[in-house]
Amino acid sequence: RVAQQAEEELGVGAETDKLISHSVKVNVFTSIEFLLKYSEPLRQLVKSGNLEIQGGVYHLATGRVEFMGRSPRQAQLLASDSSLPPSLQALPIRTTTDKTVPPKEALRLLKEGNDRFAVGAAVAGKISSDMRKALVDEGQAPHTAIIGCADSRAPLETVFDAMPGDIFVLRNAGNTCTHSEGSMVGSLEFCLGALNTKMVMVLGHTACGAIKGATATYLHCKAGKKPQVTKALDALLVGLSSLASNASEELGANATEQQIVAHAIKLNVFHTIDFLLQYSSMIREKVAAGEVEIQGGIYDLETGRVEFLGESPNQASLITSGAAMPPSIA
Repeated sequence: RVAQQAEEELGVGAETDKLISHSVKVNVFTSIEFLLKYSEPLRQLVKSGNLEIQGGVYHLATGRVEFMGRSPRQAQLLASDSSLPPSLQALPIRTTTDKTVPPKEALRLLKEGNDRFAVGAAVAGKISSDMRKALVDEGQAPHTAIIGCADSRAPLETVFDAMPGDIFVLRNAGNTCTHSEGSMVGSLEFCLGALNTKMVMVLGHTACGAIKGATATYLHCKAGKKPQVTKALDALLVGLSSLASNASEELGANATEQQIVAHAIKLNVFHTIDFLLQYSSMIREKVAAGEVEIQGGIYDLETGRVEFLGESPNQASLITSGAAMPPSIA
């Protein structure tokens, strides 16, 4: 933002060295203005003449300090009534007293929250006893339900800069319904029905351990080695290995294991969406009526960004499914 403001002041096409130099000055005044805008005690001291806040730039080459004086916006900022910086201000808590959030608005909130998180400008996290009490007394009304992976590197509330009450989170290894059909589908039906949530996000992430393990299982089977299923994790990986097989077929014979994993992560997101549409008549009806949207995404562990994938390509055909319950509880 500082560089953008500097460019606007110098004009598009300014030389890089001049832009950098001016950005340093803009940043000095930005810091001064932040102090004046968000600290009532500092504003009062400046107003009374007991304090001055001035800026300067130290030039490494000459050892000289260029004294820049007060912010040009000081008089305007002294009229501010803000008492806390944005990172310390409590965001509002969603409860049943708030209006239902339409799918497109919920998606916008997710995107904006992830943008804040990715650039290190998150504002969520401050919650008071009154807010907690409101969630108990008035009830929850999350704007989005998220099926995500049980991975400590992908904390979903944090990734979307969400407050308690904003999102309804379901997690398991691999963000899948393969071995948790009843609990995942039933919990989601509760959220869309009793809580009136209108957006569902199925979120995978890069470097997913479950998909890596499933891909390794698939490659072992392809090499003629029979997988040993001795624990629940083994069964999960075998169940997901078909996705690695599909990814391999779509990519072709020359695909590397890393490429298969990356593509299988995407296929798995849509596979979970398809499962929900195929085996929940309640979810299908809401999607068909336009009341609910189910979309996919992939969280990049390195960049912090979510790639929003949209709806499943199979949605139109799946909403005509006749299945009423997942296979495990049918």
